[in-house]
Amino acid sequence: MIEISINNTKHQLEEAISIEATLEQLGYQDKTMLGVALNQTFVPKEQWATVYLNQHDQLDILNPVSGG
Repeated sequence: MIEISINNTKHQLEEAISIEATLEQLGYQDKTMLGVALNQTFVPKEQWATVYLNQHDQLDILNPVSGG
């Protein structure tokens, strides 16, 4: 079991999975406008399928907000 933090909320994973797979499990259908940081480092979308989450990682999912 792997424990990680997603947007400051603890989550348990059965095994190490990619950022892309994590986003899919969390229900993010349209990922075109998302930004992701892993352990406070920006991860380009091109790497989401190949970067895997490990024990105690911190994943921040940023969704732009429009308005004024």
